[in-house]
Amino acid sequence: MAQNQNNEIYTWTTKEFDHHEKGTGWYMTLGIIALLMIGYEIFMHDWMAALTIAVAMLAIYFFSKQEPKEIEVLITGKGISVGDVYFPFHNIKRFWVVYHEKAQQLHFETTAYLNRFVVIPLNGMDPSEVSEILKKHLPESTPNRETVAQKLARRLRF
Repeated sequence: MAQNQNNEIYTWTTKEFDHHEKGTGWYMTLGIIALLMIGYEIFMHDWMAALTIAVAMLAIYFFSKQEPKEIEVLITGKGISVGDVYFPFHNIKRFWVVYHEKAQQLHFETTAYLNRFVVIPLNGMDPSEVSEILKKHLPESTPNRETVAQKLARRLRF
């Protein structure tokens, strides 16, 4: 954790997102749900909704097959670098650390309109150490918990 000439304060390597292996049952359930929804929309003569559901289900299928890449996370005195993306501290509103048996992640909210919430797996890093470093530059949000959407995604193994 020593500071060097690059203004590096803390760094670790992690996957870009948590990946859950999905079995045949997961894909069969997705297919059945898709067929039921598309069948209903065809029965109702809503062709555009049927097409939209088909495209959405294909997107979910292809995203579920995607493997996460290894990325380097770097905290400097001026911001956070996540892979190829740099977030200066003045573009980050707040941060929080979620750390329990099912999730170990650094979360922060940016000033961006789209994709304003960033979630970074801690990959075994000390959450209190990461929190103490970031408290010097950013406000910490409390309570520190996952959103409903994140809990649902983890529960659905997505």
